[in-house]
Order: sequence, then C-alpha cells, then structure tokens
Amino acid sequence: MSSIVPGPQKKIGEEIDAARSGAKPLDPSALNAPAPRQQQLTGLDDWPESLRAAIEAEHARVSALDSNRRRTADKAVPELVNRLDTLLDEIADRLQADKPRLFGKSTAAEPSAEVAELLGIPSDELDQPSGRAEHRTALRTIKQLRGQLKDLETTPDHSRLTRLATFTIRLALVVEAAPETATTLAPIALSRFTQGVSDSQWNATFAEKLTSWQETRRTLTNS
Repeated sequence: MSSIVPGPQKKIGEEIDAARSGAKPLDPSALNAPAPRQQQLTGLDDWPESLRAAIEAEHARVSALDSNRRRTADKAVPELVNRLDTLLDEIADRLQADKPRLFGKSTAAEPSAEVAELLGIPSDELDQPSGRAEHRTALRTIKQLRGQLKDLETTPDHSRLTRLATFTIRLALVVEAAPETATTLAPIALSRFTQGVSDSQWNATFAEKLTSWQETRRTLTNS
C-alpha cells in the first residue's frame, strides 16, 4: 500500500535557517526542489476500472496538496472531476435498474446494519422509506452533485472536493460490491451528504481512507 509522499518544505526550511545563522550560504537550487515522486498505489488490480481510476486521480490531487504544490493540485482537478462523474453515472444507472415498483412491495434487499455502517449510516436510519419518491430525490441529488463537480472544476475548492470525492468513491464502492442494497442505502447516504451530516472520513488521511476502502470491499465481496 502506498502512502502520501512528504514534500520538500522541511529541507527548504532547514536550508534557510542555516543560511540565517551563518552556518552555510544559501544554495539557490534548494528553493526549487523537484516535486516528490508520487508512489504507485497497490492492492487495486482487481478493482473495477472506474473505481481504481477515481482513487488514483484523488491520490494525485491529495499528494500535490500535501507537498504544497497547489498549481499541480489544481491541474489534477479536471481528471478527478471526470472520474467522479463516471462513478455518479454508475450509481444513477444502478438506481434506475432497481427502480421501485409503482405498486406492491419493493424487491430491494434489506441491507444489514454492518453494510450501512460502512457508509456511516446509523442502523436507526434504515427504517426510512425507500419508495419511488425517495428514488426520484436520490436521482435529483446525483444531478446536483454533478453540477457541483463542474463548478469545482472551474473554481477548485479543495476542501469541498475532498468531501465530495470521499463520499462518491465510498458510495460507488458499496454499490458495486453490494448492488442489491443500492435502492435502500444510496438515497439515505445521498440525503445525509446534502444535509452536511459529519463524516469521520472527511478529516482522515488518504492512506487511512484507502485502507478503509480496501477493507470495505474485502468485507462486502467476502460476505
């Protein structure tokens, strides 16, 4: 598993401090340290291409931010937006395929509390309705999220992108690995996100998120 590569700022700071103290002259080349080499992600070879590509795009953006390369991070935004847009398409397609019936009881499988917890959904919220109205609302929310992505592509806000990328990747992962739960869980997860309900993964490091995502997929595919 890869981790975020630290930036060169510490070394630059040490060079400047040494020059100020008179210990040694400042080397101009130290102020233009090359960008750190981004490590390759591992453990994703058997993942769907769309999920793997989105995770790799998010890793590139976050790695640039962590090494204070804001311009590089901004340049990584269009690729990330494109990959997240693809995931939202796949989530919408799954919801359309599992559209609740006009009459009669929904055929959607009842998700377990364990699967819901992987999305940060408390078990007491699983009793929420999951009919046609909730289904339509979920599809409208996906459309709104795609609009937000387009806005963020034009004017990057990396804090918002982190939240949106974290949410979209995790939801797409659960929908891909446990598609029978999509009709019930996706509308609840989308509603919680639009309401700004706090998510513990928002402030996690990329390495922590990646570990969680891999464990989530392993849990779902082995259940």
